[in-house]
Amino acid sequence: MLVVAPASSIVLVPLLYLVWGPWLPSRAVVHVGTDSVEYGSLSLLLVGACSLAAVAFIIGGATARGFLKESHWFQTGKSIAVGIEAGGFGLIGFAVASILAIVGVVPYEASSDSVGWGLLCFVFLFIAAICVYVAFLPRAQIETLTTEDSSR
Repeated sequence: MLVVAPASSIVLVPLLYLVWGPWLPSRAVVHVGTDSVEYGSLSLLLVGACSLAAVAFIIGGATARGFLKESHWFQTGKSIAVGIEAGGFGLIGFAVASILAIVGVVPYEASSDSVGWGLLCFVFLFIAAICVYVAFLPRAQIETLTTEDSSR
C-alpha cells in the first residue's frame, strides 16, 4: 500500500493520456474566473500533478516507514503519513479527472469541466485514500502527555 498502489496510480495518468491523446486538446482550461478563462499546456499540467503526487508518496511512505521502524507509531505520526499519502492520491484523481473531462473538447472552448471535475475528484480521492490508509496502516498507539515534572 505504500509502494505498489502509489506507483501504479502514477503510471495510470500517462497511460490515460496516451490512450485518449488523439481526442484531447493540447491546451486545457487551468483557471476559470469571473472575468477570464486561462489556458495552459495539458501535458505540463499532468506532469506537474504526477510530480507533486510522487513527492507526496515518497514523503508519506518514508514517514510511515520511519515511524513504524522506530516503533514510534502514535496518532500524530499516523495522521501525517495518512494525510500526505492521501494528498498524493488526490493529485492523481485531479489529473485523471482533468483528462477525462476534456476528451473530445474543442481547443480553446471555454469550459470549466476540467477544473471543476479535477477539484471534485481531488476531494473524493483524498477522502477515500484517508479511509483506506487509516484502515490499512497499524493502529496508532495512544500518546499520553504528562504534566508532572519528570526529574523527580
